[in-house]
Amino acid sequence: MKRANAGFSLVELMIAMTVTLIVSGAIYGLLTAGGNAFRREPELADRQQNIRIAMDLVSRDVFNAGAGLPTFSQVFTRTDPVGGGCTGAAGLNGCGVVGTLGAVAAATRAPDDGGDPSESSDVLEIVSTDEECPVVSLCPNTSGNPVPGTAGTYVAREGVPACQPLPGLVLLTDAASFVVQSAAATAAKACTAGGNSVRNGTLALGALLPPWTAAAPMAVTANPPPQAPNPVFMYHGRVIRYRIAPSGDPMDVSPALWRSESGRYSAGGAVAAEPGAGGFPGANSPWQLVARGIEDLQLEYRTGDPAIWRNQPPLSATNDWNSLVRQVRITLSARSSAGNLQGQSTGGAGGVNAVRGELTTTVAPRQAFDELQMCLADSPACPAGTQVR
Repeated sequence: MKRANAGFSLVELMIAMTVTLIVSGAIYGLLTAGGNAFRREPELADRQQNIRIAMDLVSRDVFNAGAGLPTFSQVFTRTDPVGGGCTGAAGLNGCGVVGTLGAVAAATRAPDDGGDPSESSDVLEIVSTDEECPVVSLCPNTSGNPVPGTAGTYVAREGVPACQPLPGLVLLTDAASFVVQSAAATAAKACTAGGNSVRNGTLALGALLPPWTAAAPMAVTANPPPQAPNPVFMYHGRVIRYRIAPSGDPMDVSPALWRSESGRYSAGGAVAAEPGAGGFPGANSPWQLVARGIEDLQLEYRTGDPAIWRNQPPLSATNDWNSLVRQVRITLSARSSAGNLQGQSTGGAGGVNAVRGELTTTVAPRQAFDELQMCLADSPACPAGTQVR
């Protein structure tokens, strides 16, 4: 007699369980991939946004390098001497924290310049002015013309413009060089050669700030505006400095890109602690955090030879058009170090696991563009195709 309530056989049950496991596994895989993508994409978008913000700001500052300064000014600060230590004002090339460059990439950077043996990030420093801030001429003092780089009281014929912050940095230039000094307001005085103390601006200037010393080859035009005797002009000085350093946030251990508008000095001309150093931020710190997650900054410079990239800018020489920095290649690396993200790699300081990205751009500074337009046709050093007829 046939059973009316017969159940599944063992074979049928095993087949059903196998199919169920396969389907469940496929669904779990889809859900896991979707969850990973849901976690990964916002992190990548945030990383890309940070690196784009950082690159945009660095590129604009490089583009404006030397704007408003005299001809052939040394607007990119060098590591001097070449290969010098990463201390104080001397350290720029490969003087930041350990980046993500790696030994192989470090050996191939600017090979015609000897490569960059350091895997650390670079420091960028640019001297420029505020073009919207008027240039003022300084009155002769009791001993003759004011001497750039010398501390003392200086009187400006036109008065101190409102766009010149005090205390703040100024650039003084004569027919030989320019220097960077700190400036503060002081009691009004009249020009010794005549003038109204109410209309004149009076400043107390500190001594020159290294590395922009009077002996440094930071040449200006050989044909200053006609004014006797040997006029001295004062600009609103800006010393833009970038470096990679820890963000300082205990909840975020990733590095960040920092920016200062007065270099390694405070507005009063005192050496200020830099990000990542002891005592940072300190009182009146000039440093501002630009973007988090930026872990490497690499810079290369090109002059008159289109085939050679250098790891640091050359010395600027009067009427040597090939000493002008024509292009700057900027490379920024950023990371997102949230846990368990797809595509993570190990690299950077401490071998941190993170999803990394890189952005490179090349910028032509306005200083070179403007000065090449002024190149005279009868100048033997003037590059072909740039002469003004």
